[in-house]
Amino acid sequence: MLEEYIANYLNFCRKQKNLSTNTIRTYGLDLGQFKRFIHGETIVTRMLVQNYMESLNDTHKPASVKRKFAVLRSFFYYMEEEYGYENPFLRLKFKIKEQKRLPRLIPAEMIQHLLKTLYKQKTLETPRSKKYAELVKDIAVLELLFATGLRVSELCALSKSDIDIQTGNALIYGKGGKMRLVYVVNAEVIEILREYASLFAASIIKTDCFFINRVNKPLSPDSVRSMIRRRTEEAKIPIHITPHMFRHSFATLLLEEDVDIRYIQHFLGHSSIVTTQIYTHVSVKKQRAILSAKHPRNNMSMT
Repeated sequence: MLEEYIANYLNFCRKQKNLSTNTIRTYGLDLGQFKRFIHGETIVTRMLVQNYMESLNDTHKPASVKRKFAVLRSFFYYMEEEYGYENPFLRLKFKIKEQKRLPRLIPAEMIQHLLKTLYKQKTLETPRSKKYAELVKDIAVLELLFATGLRVSELCALSKSDIDIQTGNALIYGKGGKMRLVYVVNAEVIEILREYASLFAASIIKTDCFFINRVNKPLSPDSVRSMIRRRTEEAKIPIHITPHMFRHSFATLLLEEDVDIRYIQHFLGHSSIVTTQIYTHVSVKKQRAILSAKHPRNNMSMT
C-alpha cells in the first residue's frame, strides 16, 4: 500500500511541483529506503520515524540526513492532505547531528614562501610599470588579509577614509553592520600599503574605494580569489588557498602564541566567543608543545 502512495506522491511532484527528473529519482530512492526500514508496517508512528531518523544520524552525513528528513516530511504532509493520514511529523522533535568542520589553514612557512616569491618578483620589475603596480596591489591585499584576519568582503568594502596608512589603523564594517577597529603594526605591511596607495592614488580618490581593479572599479571578492589562485600557482604552492584561509591562519597562529581568545574574538569581529572557540580545536601544534613541556609524566623515571 505504501508503495502505491509513494508512486502517487512522485507523480504529484512531477506534474504539480514540476520537479526535475533527477530530483524525482532522488525522492524515490529516499522514500524507498524508508519503506524498507519499516518492514511492511501499515501505521507509521512518530516513534517509528524517530527511530529511522536516528539510524540515519549514525550512518549518513548531515546533508544527506537533512534531505531525507525533508523528503519524508513533505511526503507525509502530502499524505495528510490527500488521504487524511495521521501525520507522524506533527510535534516530532529530532536533532540532526552536525559535524564540526575545522577551519582549513595555511602553514606559516607557506604564507612566508608566497609573500617572499611576490616580493622577489617585484624587485625584478621596472618600478612604475604596469606589472610592478599589479604586484604591489596583490602583495598589499595578501599582507592585509594575513595581518588583520579580515573577511575578503570586508577588505573589498574598505573605502579611502576607512584606512589610515600612516598609523595602520582601519575601520571595518563587519556582519550585521557591526563596526570594529583593526590595527596593522608590522612596518613592512604598512610600507606596502603606503606604496600601493601612492601608485593608485588617482583611482582611489576617484572611486573612494581603497582597493580597485584593473578598470578602476571596486575590487571584488571573486577577483581576490582569482588573484590568490594565480599567485599560488606561480609560487608552486601545492594546496588550494582561499582568502578565508588567511583569516583562519591569522586566528590560529595568534592562539598558538598564547594570545587570549577574547582578543582574537575582537580581531575577527565575532559577536559570540562560541564562534571563535573553534580555533581551540585546531591548534594541534600548541597542544603538543604544551604536553611535551608541561606533562608531569616527563619528569617520572621508571629506572
